[in-house]
Amino acid sequence: MSCHWKSEDSDMAEEYAIEKMDKEKQKESEAAEKNGETENPRQLLIKAGETDNYEDKLRLYDKALTLDPLYLDAWIQKGFALDRMGKSKEAFTCYDKALEIDSENLGIRCLKGFAFNNLKEFEKSIESYDEVLEIKPEDVFSLYQKGLALESLGRYGEAIQCYDKALEIDPTDHLIREKKSRLLKLIYKKGNLADSPDSGFN
Repeated sequence: MSCHWKSEDSDMAEEYAIEKMDKEKQKESEAAEKNGETENPRQLLIKAGETDNYEDKLRLYDKALTLDPLYLDAWIQKGFALDRMGKSKEAFTCYDKALEIDSENLGIRCLKGFAFNNLKEFEKSIESYDEVLEIKPEDVFSLYQKGLALESLGRYGEAIQCYDKALEIDPTDHLIREKKSRLLKLIYKKGNLADSPDSGFN
């Protein structure tokens, strides 16, 4: 599974977390209505997707998980909601539970990396993205996010390498191209990378 993304940092993780389920949810919703079901875990996730209130989302995710404690998408969505609410540490409990259910899900590892970034635990974030890239080396989302984490650590040369690799895979990605351009301007403004761990980069 690839960790797809199309917009700014916070939105692209949300898009990843929901896009793969939309069509499936719609079909299940229609089936549930035909069967006369008024509420089931999938219906609750659909309702959660329709509200902008994160407290309401969490209530609906918890209700879905009461009905089905192994509902993978509910754990993922709950974790992401917690992360967006600034409760990234609590989000890891959900992501870890989701990985117990589906240990090969690369998307969950991407979201863990995103949460580590939010906590400014950049080394752990890099580890999460490396886990994905080891299996799927051309995952643009992970390359970009790893670049952001490296940049935050002042490892500009390595960050540029991540952006370059991502652009080799998707040369049309304007967000990554813009990010690389801004970083290059910063490097040139400093004149060198003497304060960076990869100061030999030119």
